[in-house]
Amino acid sequence: MTLLSRLFALVAVALLPAIAIQSYNEVDLRRSRQAEVQEQALGLAKLAAAEQQQVVEGIRQVLIALSELPAIKERDSRACSGYLSTLKGRFPAFLTFVIVDIKGQSICTTNGRSVNLADRSYFTEAMRTGHFTVGIYSIGRLTGRELIPFALPFSNDDGQLAGVIVAALNLEWLANFILQLGVPRGAALAIADRAGTYLARYPDNGNFVGRQMPGQRYMHSDRSGTVTTVDLKGVERIVGYSTLQADSGELLVAVGLDKAQAFGWIERRTWQDVLLIALGAALVLLLSWFGARRFIHQPLKQLVDAANQWRLGDYAQRVHIRDKRSELSWVADAFNTMADALAARERELYEAKERAEEAANRITSIFESTNDCVMIVDREFRVSYLNARAQAHLSEERNLIGVDIWEAFSVAAAEPDVAFLLQEAVSKQQSASFERFCARRGVWYDINAFPSGEGLAVLFRDITEHKQAIEARRLIEEQLHQSQKMEAIGQLTGGIAHDFNNLLMVISGNLELIESPETSRDHARELAAASRKAADRGANLTAQLLAFSRRQKLTPKPVYADRLIQDFQDVIRQAAGDGCDFRLVGDDHLWPCYVDPAQLQTALLNLALNGRDAMPNGGLLEISLRNVTLEDDAIAGVSAGCYVMISVTDTGCGMAPDTLDRAFEPFFTTKEVGRGTGLGLSMVYGFVRQSGGHVTIESAVGMGTTICLYLPRSTQAPVVEATAAPTQDTPSGSGRVLLVEDDDEVLDVTVTMLKRLGYDVTYARNGVDALRMLKSGMRPDILFSDVVMPGGVNGIELAREARRLYEGIRILLASGNAADVLAQHGAVGEFPVIGKPYLRAELARCLRLLDA
Repeated sequence: MTLLSRLFALVAVALLPAIAIQSYNEVDLRRSRQAEVQEQALGLAKLAAAEQQQVVEGIRQVLIALSELPAIKERDSRACSGYLSTLKGRFPAFLTFVIVDIKGQSICTTNGRSVNLADRSYFTEAMRTGHFTVGIYSIGRLTGRELIPFALPFSNDDGQLAGVIVAALNLEWLANFILQLGVPRGAALAIADRAGTYLARYPDNGNFVGRQMPGQRYMHSDRSGTVTTVDLKGVERIVGYSTLQADSGELLVAVGLDKAQAFGWIERRTWQDVLLIALGAALVLLLSWFGARRFIHQPLKQLVDAANQWRLGDYAQRVHIRDKRSELSWVADAFNTMADALAARERELYEAKERAEEAANRITSIFESTNDCVMIVDREFRVSYLNARAQAHLSEERNLIGVDIWEAFSVAAAEPDVAFLLQEAVSKQQSASFERFCARRGVWYDINAFPSGEGLAVLFRDITEHKQAIEARRLIEEQLHQSQKMEAIGQLTGGIAHDFNNLLMVISGNLELIESPETSRDHARELAAASRKAADRGANLTAQLLAFSRRQKLTPKPVYADRLIQDFQDVIRQAAGDGCDFRLVGDDHLWPCYVDPAQLQTALLNLALNGRDAMPNGGLLEISLRNVTLEDDAIAGVSAGCYVMISVTDTGCGMAPDTLDRAFEPFFTTKEVGRGTGLGLSMVYGFVRQSGGHVTIESAVGMGTTICLYLPRSTQAPVVEATAAPTQDTPSGSGRVLLVEDDDEVLDVTVTMLKRLGYDVTYARNGVDALRMLKSGMRPDILFSDVVMPGGVNGIELAREARRLYEGIRILLASGNAADVLAQHGAVGEFPVIGKPYLRAELARCLRLLDA
C-alpha cells in the first residue's frame, strides 16, 4: 500500500465523524416525522370513530322506538308491515326492517316477504343477551345486497321476550357517509366490523368492501393506536385506528396516511445532504493528493533514486531537498551521511577481500598437497571447492562446483545416515568421523567432516583394500564358528540321550539299592531323595525340550501389554538397530490381556527382528496398542468380543501374495541360509492361538508389512504376585476320588499317594470305563483324570460329561503337555491342571484348592 493511499485512507477516516453526525440527524428527523404522522393518523381516526358512534347510537334509538309500538308488541303483521314500509321511506340508509319472533321466523317485513333469521349470529346474540346487538358484514336474504345488521329484542305487554327487531344498514350509504367526513389528500378512511371485514372505505370502496383488512388482528390488540402496514393495493401506510365500545359492535375505524407522501420532503433533503457530503469529501481528497505529490512524493522519489545508485555501488550520488525545515530534509541528510560511511566501508572490504584471497590461496596449496580427497560445501550443501585428488576421484569429467553434495558424492546419496551425520555436524558445529560403503562404486570410504562458519569441509579417502583385508579375516573366523556350530548340532542328540541315561542310571540304581534288604530305612530315604532330585532334573530337561519345540504349556496371567512393552522397548530398539526408527503408540487406558508375559516379549522380539530384516536401508518400525471390540465375522476366524490389538508395522520391502500365504508355515523363510530358521512367525502364531487370540497379516511389495495380534481382554486386573512360602506339611484330605489313568505304573503310584493323603480311591484305566462308571450311578467327590488317553474319550471330554451328570463335582486334570488338547477343545482355563511329574505335596495342595 503506497504512502498516498495511506494518506487518502486517513482523510477518509477523518470524514467519518461528520458523515456519522449527519446520518444521526437524518435518523432523528425521520423518527420525529414518524411520531407526527402517527399522532395525526390517530387523531383523524378518533374523530371518524366519534362520528360513527353517533350513527350507531341513532340506529339504537330508532330500534328502541320501534320496540314500543303497539302493533309490534301485539305482533300485528299487517299494521306492522305498513309502519315499517313508511319508516323505510323516511330513512333511506336502511335496506329493510324485519320483525321476527323468538324462533327467528319473520312477523313482518318492509316488503311483506317471509324470512327466517334463526341461524344468524346477531339474532342468536340478541336473544342470548337481551340487549342491542351489532352484526358483521352480511348479504341480505331479502335484498341480496351488502349490509350490516342491527338487532334489538322487544317484549310484549306482559314483559316477556317476544322477538327481535332487525334493521339492515346499507353499506353504500355508509360509503357516502365517510366520503362526507373529509379525508386529507392521499389518505384512506375505512370502517370494518369486529371480524376485520371492510364495510366501507375511501377511496376505492368497491375494491375493498367484503375483504379482510390486513393486520386487523394486531389492531384489535388495543382500543386505539397506530401501526405501519401495507393495504390491499400494496401501499405502505401509517394507520391510526380506534375501536367503538362493545355495546356498539366494536366497529373499527381506521385512517391510513401514505408513508411515501408523508416522508417525501425528508427523502429529498437526504439526497441533497448526501450530494453535499460527497462533493466536500472529493474536494478534500483532491487537495490532499496535490499536497502529497508536492511535499511527500517528489522528495521520496529523490531518496529512492539515490538509494538505487548506492545499491549499484555509485556512492557519489547525493540527495538535495529545497525545503530545509521539513522532516524529509532531515532524512536526506541522514542518507547522505550513510552514503559517506558506505563508501568508506567499501574501501575496507576491498582491502579485506585481497587479504582473504591470499589466505585462501595458501589453504588451497595445503589441500592440493594432501593425500586425502578434500571437498568443501557451503551452508546449502553445494560443492564450492574440490582438490585435484577429489576432482579426479569424483568428477568423471564433470564440473562439480555448485553441484549438490548428494549428487556429487554418491555415498552421501545412497546412505541416508550419511546425510544425517553431515547435517548434524553443521547444526551442532561438531566434527564427525565414520566409515561408509558406496555400493555404486564398490568402494569403502573413511569420511571426516569439519564444520565452519561458511559450511563444511569433508575429507575422505578410499579404504577398500583395508576393509577387504578385515572382511577376509572375518570370513575365516565365521567359517570356524560355523564349523563349531555344526559340530554342536551333531552332538545335540547324543547329549540329550547322555543326560537322560545319567538320570535313569541314578533313578534305577537308587531303586535297586532301596529294594536291597541290606539297605536301612534311613539310607532308603536318602536314596529316594536322590532319585527324586534326578526326576526333577528330568522334568526340567523335558520343559526345556518343550520350550525348544514351542509346545510348552503357557503360564498366562493378566498383564498390561503397554507397560510390559515399555519395560522391554530398549531391547526392541537394540534389535531393530540404529538404521530403523522405532515408535510406540497406544491408547491412554489400555485393557489388561491374559497372556504369558515372557512369551509375549519373545513374540514381539521376533516380529521386530523380521521388521528390521525387511528394512535393510532403514525405515520405521511402529508398535501400536489399541482397545478393539469385534462383532461377529468382523475378522475371519476371530470370535466376537473385546481384544487388545498389538500391531507391528514396518516400512520395508513387503511380501508378494505367494509369500504372504506361507508366512506362518514352520521352517518357511525367504532369507538366505544362515539368516533365518523360518520358525519366528510360526512361533508367534502358535503363542497367540494358545492364548485364545488371533493373528492377521497385511503386506504388499514395496509398501511394508503390518502384523496384528488380537489378545483377549482379561476380566481381572493384574496384581503383584507375592512369593509363596514353601509348604512345610503335606495337607491331608477326605472324600471319594475317581482316578482315571492309562499308564499302570503312574496309576499305581498315584493311587498310593491319594490313599496316604486320606482319600478313598476308585480308578479306571481309560475314559470309556470311567464314563460307564459315572453313568451307572457312581458319584465321586473328585474326578482326577489324565488329559491324553486312548479309547476315544480324553480327559477334557470326560470332565465335561461328568460335570453335566453331576453338578458340583470337583475336577482336576493332569498332563505333561496338555496345551494342544486344551486349545483344540477350547478348554483353556476351563479346568485346573497339574503338570506331570508332580510330587505328593503338590498333588495334595491342588486337591485342597479344589475343596476351597
